[in-house]
Amino acid sequence: MATQSSAWTGEKPRKAGNGAGRGSAARSGEKVVPISPTGSAQDIHRTPPHSVDAEQGVLGSMLISPREAIAECVEKINEEYFYVPAHRTIYNALVDLWNAGQAIDLITFTQVLRDRHLLDSVGGAAFVTSLFTFVPTAANVGYYLDIVRDKYILREIISAATESVRRAYEEQDEVNNLLDEVEQRIFAVGEDRFKGQMLSMKEHAMQAIESIEKLFEGKGRITGIST
Repeated sequence: MATQSSAWTGEKPRKAGNGAGRGSAARSGEKVVPISPTGSAQDIHRTPPHSVDAEQGVLGSMLISPREAIAECVEKINEEYFYVPAHRTIYNALVDLWNAGQAIDLITFTQVLRDRHLLDSVGGAAFVTSLFTFVPTAANVGYYLDIVRDKYILREIISAATESVRRAYEEQDEVNNLLDEVEQRIFAVGEDRFKGQMLSMKEHAMQAIESIEKLFEGKGRITGIST
């Protein structure tokens, strides 16, 4: 057990019986680094949750059906939801073109990345081309978005929990303030989970308003089947 702990902290293992154990280290003012919460030194080196396939599925859908797919994407996610930096770059470029009302196809998009000196950093023209053929249709973009969003939320949970553990060790005299901040951060993560549902409710509300407006525009005429 001593070997695992010292390997994780980067310190050289101490021999037993020399009075330099964890208790004496704490008494001497030396910083004692705790082991990971699960007891495994490997936990801190694990890759955060993500799905490269789902991220590329989203980007591919945006490329082959920009009008519909990008509109759905910007309502549910932003560039931070992507784990792969190159995917973030491509997403931002696509949204920029979409907001500007510019045409999006393989030639124009590749040229835009080249003009912005971003093409090589995202993997070159070959990678951009592969995205166009990664998915056969954009019909499943909603499912890809759900996966990307869920992985992002998991990463945020891990980040919030890790930061909370660190501060719990270092700010033991600020318990109430720390608890409030931890609750706020976890609540913020939860808001991301319901973002898509709130947007869906907004869409239904807008449709209801439009229906009411049409009734008023009809100037009270009775709608239905004449007999």
